[in-house]
Amino acid sequence: MSTWKVSFLAALVAACFYLSAPAHAQMGATGPIVSDLKLGRIAYQLMPTPDYRAFDNGMTPGLSTMLNAKWLRIEAQFESRVEWVDDLQVKYYVLIGKGQDARVLVGDVTHVNIARGSNHYSAMFMHPNTVERYGHGQIEAVAVQIFYKNQMVGQDSMPPSGAAWWEKRAPTPGFLLPPQQTPWALSAYGRYEAVKATP
Repeated sequence: MSTWKVSFLAALVAACFYLSAPAHAQMGATGPIVSDLKLGRIAYQLMPTPDYRAFDNGMTPGLSTMLNAKWLRIEAQFESRVEWVDDLQVKYYVLIGKGQDARVLVGDVTHVNIARGSNHYSAMFMHPNTVERYGHGQIEAVAVQIFYKNQMVGQDSMPPSGAAWWEKRAPTPGFLLPPQQTPWALSAYGRYEAVKATP
């Protein structure tokens, strides 16, 4: 058999072995490949503050009024097909206000030590005063992007949009909060992935 035929067959066998190998065997030294990570469903809703009056014993003035105020909660579901992912960045965008008063509020969170699975959740919240001041109690749209090693893995918006509205206005940071900085901090550890601590 000629040399080029031997080389061709060797290359063909190697390619077949690579393609049939499980995803974790294709990771290499740099970690998972982009196709191992996927953004799933995103959702948002305006919801009242959790009621902790059983622990308050009437000691907090104005608590009832605070409980009626509506927070914005944005949730993103994502999945990983590898055993562990060191960290994954989730960026959030909120379109609030209309016309010339419209603005895009942004925030991001980095999750760490993500295990293999499809039911991983991330979230961001917006304080009721921000919702009321800039949106008069309404949210126009939200969008979420996920990144691994600065490479975008997926993005989606709600309601669905063919136009990247979050790129059409200068972003305003500082108004979106991770669950740990909200009244949901007590329950966040049971639903949302661990968050990378900031220095």
